Amino acid sequence: MKLIEKEVLVMQDSIDKIISNALQVKKDTLSKNIKSIIIQIKKALDSNKEAILQANKIDEKNNNGFILDFDIINNIFSNLEKENMVYGDVTLSQKDNEQNIIYGTQIMDYGNVVVITDGNPYAIIEMVIKNIMAGNTTVFSNNGFMFGTNQLIVQIVQSVLEQFNISKYLIQIFVSENFDEVLSNYANIDLVICIGNHNLQNLILNKSKNRTLISGYENFDLYIEDTAHIEFLNKIMNTGLNIQLYINNDTKLDYSDAIIVNDIDEAIAQINYNGSKYSSAIFTTSTENASKFVKEVKSKIVTINTSPTIERIIDIKQKDLTNEKTIIYPFNFKLDGNSNKIEL
Repeated sequence: MKLIEKEVLVMQDSIDKIISNALQVKKDTLSKNIKSIIIQIKKALDSNKEAILQANKIDEKNNNGFILDFDIINNIFSNLEKENMVYGDVTLSQKDNEQNIIYGTQIMDYGNVVVITDGNPYAIIEMVIKNIMAGNTTVFSNNGFMFGTNQLIVQIVQSVLEQFNISKYLIQIFVSENFDEVLSNYANIDLVICIGNHNLQNLILNKSKNRTLISGYENFDLYIEDTAHIEFLNKIMNTGLNIQLYINNDTKLDYSDAIIVNDIDEAIAQINYNGSKYSSAIFTTSTENASKFVKEVKSKIVTINTSPTIERIIDIKQKDLTNEKTIIYPFNFKLDGNSNKIEL
């Protein structure tokens, strides 16, 4: 499927209308089509690559985005192929041979999920796939960063859903700088997910009345203790990623927006307080300080003399996006609706 290339300027519904549309989505045919939908979304993104990159260039030209890398998008799909928790799936958990009873578990959706991001398209693509796999209706919200790129990606996903006779309102996007508009609908929201830097995480945690998961995905903290790896460091800095630098004062290095620290202890304290808690790296020739950094930094991913971007997948588990239903049934019962004589 290839969309007609056009400038992405859309009038969006109010958040109340968007939430209302989400609540009316029927999921009767979703579970049997999920794997096919994911495959088709990947194909649709690939076939519309030129249009996506065109929208991306406009965002970047307007100082409202970074250059998209389709290799990262391909890695997102490759990593998610390993997930085995899919909406509607039933797995055998235990057999009771004495009573001829089987205990099973069925994967159920969490419900209506709001995903607040800093506008990073990789986060949106990954959460689109994860929540479709979980069977959730999902409303994305951001302040308009990479507006054209994200709007086109969501439109492509919605077009795929409609090919399978599933409402496009399973996945929606709402652009606003006022997240209170979204979070005020807490009675109709089952889960809030916030993906962004430390400040965005704290803002949403303070405002949300729902269960809230946070991730610092694509926000990296990097401590430079000496200049032994300066050429490699410059390459990392030129990628344009969201990297917060912490620089030891003794290096005399001059990077804009860097936080200057006096020693390893201050660097760790700053990262643990101000960092995204997603991925942190130390560049040092001191084995002792590297070990201290690994032990004491509270990030999910910690690297030594290696790019903090080496692992790029959202640190929110698939099981956090689903519910599990326990099913108890006799040996000869068929879950497809047919059964022989049922006796317990």
